[in-house]
Parts: sequence; structure tokens; C-alpha cells
Amino acid sequence: MKQDLKKETRRIWSSLAGEIKHLFGEMWKTPELSAMEYRSSALLCDFIERNGFSVDKGVGGVPTSFIARISNGVGPKVGFLIEYDALPGLYNDAVPFRQGNRRLPGHGCGHNHIGPANTGAGIAAAKALVELNLGGEIVLIGCPAEEILWGKLALQAAGIFDGLDVILTSHGDYQNGALARPCHAMAMGEFKFEGESAHGGISTAPNALEAAEAAYAKFDQVTSSISGLQLKHVFRHAGISPGVTPEEVRLWTSLRHPDFEGVRQGYQLMQETFSWVAAERGVAIQPEQIAICRGYLGNDTVGRVLDGSLKEVGPPRWTVADIDWMRQLSAACSPGKPFKLHSEIGYFDSGIDYYGQDDGDISWQVPLGRVNWAYPENVPIHHWAWTALSGHSASSPGPLMASEALALAATTLIQSPQIVLAAQAELAQKIKGQSIRKPSPTISDVLVRNPQSFWDATWER
Repeated sequence: MKQDLKKETRRIWSSLAGEIKHLFGEMWKTPELSAMEYRSSALLCDFIERNGFSVDKGVGGVPTSFIARISNGVGPKVGFLIEYDALPGLYNDAVPFRQGNRRLPGHGCGHNHIGPANTGAGIAAAKALVELNLGGEIVLIGCPAEEILWGKLALQAAGIFDGLDVILTSHGDYQNGALARPCHAMAMGEFKFEGESAHGGISTAPNALEAAEAAYAKFDQVTSSISGLQLKHVFRHAGISPGVTPEEVRLWTSLRHPDFEGVRQGYQLMQETFSWVAAERGVAIQPEQIAICRGYLGNDTVGRVLDGSLKEVGPPRWTVADIDWMRQLSAACSPGKPFKLHSEIGYFDSGIDYYGQDDGDISWQVPLGRVNWAYPENVPIHHWAWTALSGHSASSPGPLMASEALALAATTLIQSPQIVLAAQAELAQKIKGQSIRKPSPTISDVLVRNPQSFWDATWER
């Protein structure tokens, strides 16, 4: 990248940095569950519109999604993925100890950072595109419901990502750096077991709770037939009183595996096992797949561009007060253990990450690059402490670093179409001619029509 383009992109981004940081806090104050991010989406759309760009809202049939396109002639089309949903039951005040309403959602995954950081990066890149008369397009895509692996799959099925040449995103984790390594494939489903309501002393009635428990236990036993398969679950509705046998039980499960085929086989086996146990016990079952998604496919070509941008920006600029506060939080999570915080810039292209992402399928069709910023290793992700940190100013330097680096990377790619072509060639080589079909999430009508019924576990077909 020419030095003047770097300088101008950073100047434009710096003019937005204060607003980006302000939005971290505004979004943290109103955490919203997947598919219900009405205020969060509105805050980000307003941010885009205030900077002179128009926004299409509710795209792809997803009410809380949005898209903004900023074009200037012919050239690469660079997309930014923007997340903003929170997690159930993880609210915490911005204090280094457990305090807050545990029944409310909270940003225990830091999406209050991803939304403003990625949006601000896209706005900065778009302004540089126009002011410096570069040929290309910046596309900002508001992606709801990442936490249930649904949002990007629904948008991908609707064709929202069609035509993009490369995609950029960011996330909090335990390292500062660009990623070119995979994560796990995942599947989620909810199973409704239906028996008969009865007095707890009557053992002859078809018992939905016992059937659901037996079904899960049975499948847990047979998962060893698929090496590397991980199984998690919650009972979302399983009765209220032990004296009343519940007529309905809802079991929400997730599977993860290093390979998509392992997840696909595991989900099929789980559904067959659950159905067999339910039939054996005289209980009806209604399965509902929420999502199934490939793991993220790293792209080294895009990763190296991000790495160069991160080194240009430098690591997060934490203050002494920031570090002190994070030490207190870490001590609350892991008493007696040493404080660990990655404070350099790394490049991560080996191994496999523990999480799953709903951008996995997209990364098999469009080169995708990701920047991570570090939180202390003692602070667990999807945890009240992550929510506490997400609401404190000590959390801001990481996503600000990522945002500025994304803006620089986008203008690099816009100015260098040959790098984009190389990234696409790398992707083609990695998938080796596989035909990657668009996803078909099956619970879309519920999440679009009445997402509250999904979270209440009251949805019906």
C-alpha cells in the first residue's frame, strides 16, 4: 500500500474512533438475544447513516439485519461482517466480581465490540475509497443471531453475500493477531418430547422428562463411534414441580467436530437415537434443527494482509489502570493463578480453534480473514466475567486495534486486486473442487416471525 493511502485511511479511522468507543458502551447497556437485536441494529444503522451512507434494513427476510454498499467505480468488493447479539443469563455489572441480574442477557462474547469496531472499520475504508478515488466497493453486512449459528446462514441462503470478493471480520479471544487456521464445525437442534401430564406417583404414564433424559444418556454413550465429537445440552423446559409429570420437555443440544462430515453424521445419529428411545418409551418427539455449519476455513493470503495491517497499527494500548482492573477480574475468576494477557501481535495458522462460527460456510465460498484481540486468559468466554469486561473501558483498546487494522486491510485489498485474486485461488485450491451448497436453516420462520417464542421455548409448528 502506498504510504499516503495508509496515512489517509488511519486519519479517517481516527476521526471515527471516539464514536466507535462510545458505541461499545451504548450497545453493552442494552444486550439483546439472537434475532431480537432491534435497538443494537438501529444504533449501528444510525452510525452508518450519520456518516453519509444509506442502509437497507431487514435484508434477506431477517428483521434485524442490514446492508450498506458504498461503491466507487470498478474494483474488488470487500465485505465486513457485523455482529451484535448477546447471550442469555450472562448479565453482569461492569465490576470485577459477580454482581447483576443473572436472568438477563449480557455481552459475554463481546459482540458489543464487534458491531461498532467492524462497522467503523467499514465506514473508514469506504470514506478512503471515495476520497482517494479508489475503484471498488465496501459492503457492511449486519449479521444477527451469531450465538445460535443462524444469522449468517439465513443471510447466505438469501444470497446476501453473493458477489463479494473477500470478507473481513474480528472477534475477542486470547491473542492479538490475524487468523488463518480453522475452527470446529457445529450443529444445533431442539427436540420436543411429548408425553402425558400425570400425578408424580403414577409411573405408568408416558413420561416426557424420563424419555428425554434417557435419550440424551443413550446418545452420550454412542458418541464414541464418531471420534472427536463433542456434545453439549440444556433442558429448556422440563417441568415445574416434581409432583407433576410434565407433558412436554424441550432439549436443546449442540455438537461440534473438527470436520463438517463428523458433525453431519453425529447429528443424524443423535436424531435417530432420540427418536428410537422416545418410541420405546411411548413418547412423541418433534426434532427441529436450528443450524449446521462448517468450520471456518482460514485463508493465508488474506491473513498476511491483516497481519501487516496489525503490525502497522501495533498492539492494544492498555493503560496501567486497564491492566490493574483486568488483574482484579482475573483474580476473581482464577484465584491464586498468574495473570496472563497477550500483549504482542501474533500470526495464527496452525492447529484448530475450539469454537464454531456461523461464518464457516461463507469462508468456503468467499475468502475470509479474521482479526482477534486479546482478553486475559483467566477470563472465560461465554461467562459473566467476559460481560463485566465488555462493559468496562479496559476492554476498548483491543477492538479499537482490530477496527483500525481492518480498515487498513480493506484499503490494501481494494488497491491490490492481484491479492484478492490470489486469495480466491488459495480458496479454490483448498476446497479442491467441492461443491459447497448454500445452507438451509430450518427454524427461520420461527426466528423471523416470533423470536421471543424461541427464547421462551414455546414455539410451535
